[in-house]
Amino acid sequence: MSLRERILASTPSRREWAVLAVLAGVLVVLTVLVTLGTLTRVDQYSLDHLMPWLDPTQRVRNSTAGYWRPFGLGISTGQKLLDLLTYPCSLLISAICVGGAALVLWRRGLRVSALAPIGAWVIGNGVEWVGKHALTRSALFGTADGVRIHVANFDDSFPSGHMIRGILVAYAVVLAWNLRPRWIVALWVATVAPTLVLISAHTPTDVVGGALIGAMLVLLMQAAVRPELVRHDR
Repeated sequence: MSLRERILASTPSRREWAVLAVLAGVLVVLTVLVTLGTLTRVDQYSLDHLMPWLDPTQRVRNSTAGYWRPFGLGISTGQKLLDLLTYPCSLLISAICVGGAALVLWRRGLRVSALAPIGAWVIGNGVEWVGKHALTRSALFGTADGVRIHVANFDDSFPSGHMIRGILVAYAVVLAWNLRPRWIVALWVATVAPTLVLISAHTPTDVVGGALIGAMLVLLMQAAVRPELVRHDR
């Protein structure tokens, strides 16, 4: 197979391009609605009713704790269990998971399959960084002792990097170890989404935005690794 044929084989199919276009369109609309404040009521509802452990007086911005450990000291057992569920989505642990999967694939001679998750992980984190530094949303408020307090942590929390990394970790693990049944991994990813809201890490729109980006990256990875996996299985 020539280089040109390999490149063409590694590009998404028409159906995949159509799905990518739809996901990108939804992401653009969601981003505009978040920045304009149209979905503020949705996110505010989550702060008022879906975040039982939210402490609006706690400022966690510029904290590096989430990069390397799942939970802090002095929090409830329920919080620790939920934080542990999202631990593989943290920056450091997700890097270890993706890197480990890439190493397994590389040793099997699957070079493209090894590099694809790493590239997607870098791109996903880059998109998260750009989003959180370029986009802001309307103020969201928590309640403490009957007083409404602006929760600044959510001003620039779109999109959710944890959600992006969770999807990429799940795909990398399935790709490297061909886990069966795969629904267990899918169930974990699906559970991460509401958990990020429950532990007051992200609002629903943050999570949806991260999920859209993660899904797009997975589609691109699938197209890239497909020819190599087909040749390997022959």
